[in-house]
Amino acid sequence: MRKHLCIPLSFLTLLSSCLGEDDEETVDLEAPTISADAGGNIQPEYFYNTSPDNGQIPVAFVVQDATGIQEVLMEAHSGFDGHTHGKSISARNPKFKLFNHNHVIRAESMDDPTRFTYSSNIYLDERNPEIEEDELFLAGPYHFSIQATDVEGNQTTYGDDTIYHTTVYINKPYAPQAEITTLNIAEGSISGRIYRNMDHAASSDITFLWIYVQEPNTENPDQEGEILEERLWGQSNWPHQFRPNQGDALPNAQELDMAQLLANDQDFFEVLQGNKLVVWAEDTNGNISVTQFNN
Repeated sequence: MRKHLCIPLSFLTLLSSCLGEDDEETVDLEAPTISADAGGNIQPEYFYNTSPDNGQIPVAFVVQDATGIQEVLMEAHSGFDGHTHGKSISARNPKFKLFNHNHVIRAESMDDPTRFTYSSNIYLDERNPEIEEDELFLAGPYHFSIQATDVEGNQTTYGDDTIYHTTVYINKPYAPQAEITTLNIAEGSISGRIYRNMDHAASSDITFLWIYVQEPNTENPDQEGEILEERLWGQSNWPHQFRPNQGDALPNAQELDMAQLLANDQDFFEVLQGNKLVVWAEDTNGNISVTQFNN
């Protein structure tokens, strides 16, 4: 009895060994990859700034996965308060609304579910179905991401940077405008202005100004750099995690002279060399303009 039992057990052990690893199915644990098409960059590029006179955001990318893509998600939401998400107050004027975008593309609409190429535009004017006839999108910084999931359930994540994410600055002519005429860092001098665009009927007075020096993040170019020096005036509409929400009184609500604001401010100019000068300006309607000047 014992002899007959040993033979089948030995045979099963031998059969299991002979199968080997080559006959086992490979388990897919890799998330889809998001990249640019040949000869280009993923759109929108890092810190993309829309033109006030051309209200659209270009979107272009390629998603690839060997076992097949299940879905691709494009998503955008307000970045007015940094990254706290949800603590922002509403716009003060009901005519204005925050821009939001959620667009899901599933495998059944893809010609090739292992390689999906996308190219389009997101409109920021009357061509956008989310805008009513008498509404306008609030100008300002918005966080934009492209995410993907494959048929095995593997997802791109923020933790390993497989999600593409950046900040898009929606610039509108009714938001405060900023311009620099001259900048001499060595001499500590600057000329320019931040102003209300009186030519646009939807513009309103400036309520808050945040001017800062930002060191670029060379290791992670998709991330904002460190703020080295900052100056604030007025009261912000949007509580923000990275700065105080009020400063000195604004000298004027319709036009501000940068030479007067930063006159004899040697501490500010000393850290400006090789870094970015950023002007963040808000109006009473809650619009924000973020203008970066590269030195």
